[in-house]
Amino acid sequence: MQGVSREAHARLLPLQQMKPAVRIVFAPLFHRSKRVRDQGLKLHGQARGRTVWIDPRGKNVARTLLHELIHVQHPSWTEQRVTAEEARRWDRMTWRRIAELYRMLGSAKLEGESD
Repeated sequence: MQGVSREAHARLLPLQQMKPAVRIVFAPLFHRSKRVRDQGLKLHGQARGRTVWIDPRGKNVARTLLHELIHVQHPSWTEQRVTAEEARRWDRMTWRRIAELYRMLGSAKLEGESD
């Protein structure tokens, strides 16, 4: 990478490595689970395997994507651990890293669209 220090490149690498391997789908998620609806909770994102679903009505879809990418990267982690890691990473992200998340969202499909 031209113009990027070795340390900066190392920090960017995990997110870049996931770009081609993760499918992002926009879908209205909080209507799906009766259990979640009955608890009054809203589901902003969900990860299964290498697919991430994001509800585009959420307040911060970039942060939701980050959260779900951590689930993809660490499928055995508890929700509490993922949330803590999300907060840690988000608080340290530069505007460029956040912009990369939005760029990834630009490749998202709408639910029902074919690849």
